[in-house]
Amino acid sequence: MGKMQRQKGARWERDVVNRLKAIGFTDAKRGFQMRGGAAECPDVSAGPFHIECKVGKKPPIRTALETAVTTCPKGMVPVAVIKEDRREPYIVMPLEDFEDLIKEWRERGE
Repeated sequence: MGKMQRQKGARWERDVVNRLKAIGFTDAKRGFQMRGGAAECPDVSAGPFHIECKVGKKPPIRTALETAVTTCPKGMVPVAVIKEDRREPYIVMPLEDFEDLIKEWRERGE
């Protein structure tokens, strides 16, 4: 991966952190980053979310989600935040985790 791609990825991770902080996740932060990646460290963590970030022309969505799932500690929710060039960002997560979030939200009566 070239320097420009690493910088683009780092900017996207910082953007995700800032977006999460703006909606109340004051604990949102980038994970410890090193060349080659750290298997146990998410790109971004915020509350219960273990987040893998990908940005680019054709980001590897399946790989991002698999990385989030396989590196996610017990009790956290794995999520991939994807930003394709010139498109709106979106998230990908396991359906079972999404269902658990909905159940919890409903139990709170919101």
